[in-house]
Amino acid sequence: MTSRIGIGGTQSLERAFQLLRVLAAAGAQGADPGELAVACGCSRPTLYRLLQALRRQGFVRPGQRRGRYELGYELFALGAQAANAGGLRELARPALLRLAQRFGDSFFLLVPDGYHVLCLDLLAGNQPVQSYSAAVGGRIPMGVGQASQVLLAHLPRAARNEILQHNQAVLRLDYGLDAELIAASLDSVRRLGFASGLADRRLPGYTGLAVAIVDAGGQVLGAFSCALARPRMTEARRQALAVAMQDEVRSLLTRCAAG
Repeated sequence: MTSRIGIGGTQSLERAFQLLRVLAAAGAQGADPGELAVACGCSRPTLYRLLQALRRQGFVRPGQRRGRYELGYELFALGAQAANAGGLRELARPALLRLAQRFGDSFFLLVPDGYHVLCLDLLAGNQPVQSYSAAVGGRIPMGVGQASQVLLAHLPRAARNEILQHNQAVLRLDYGLDAELIAASLDSVRRLGFASGLADRRLPGYTGLAVAIVDAGGQVLGAFSCALARPRMTEARRQALAVAMQDEVRSLLTRCAAG
């Protein structure tokens, strides 16, 4: 009996998480019960029980359109706290602001998140740009873009190889990237101290530069990254960006150690 309850509880929890993901993907238009029931593979009575439980906790609320649901504000509150776990986002924000003001480009704070890179914060510069980190909370497969490249370069070799092997199909099919070429570039990235990323089929007109944030104990905390149109990335600009971002990393780590 105990085992059955445990399995049922786990299944309900997994369905609740799936509901939240579907609602997140639906955005401002929300989702109706029919869409949610299909996505979660459950009956209407089960769906309504889950929705009511999530509404009581503030994770779901009625949508602006009648009969639809959208994410609740409690998720925003929890997300804000999670995003600043360890104070990294708060410490990094002034650095992002200084970099964006100085160079006019868009700058990002990204952190490793399993097989993905997660955008923890961003500041848009005055130059229009396209990037994979279109919004805070956006996830990118590890291996795509300069931030994931520099993060992988500072991981143990076994960990980086396992991540790239796991992601190799999505890298090849969705982005036109070769996991073996990415792996071959990582030792050079680590020696240089920054990554410029490998060109892919989704955003061929854009490039960037990323610098890892690694503490004194060797823990990879995250990365500063920038995005800009390829014609703007001259060699002089690349070197200036690398120096400025590395200086900001050192300053951030000093503040982390002090406090």
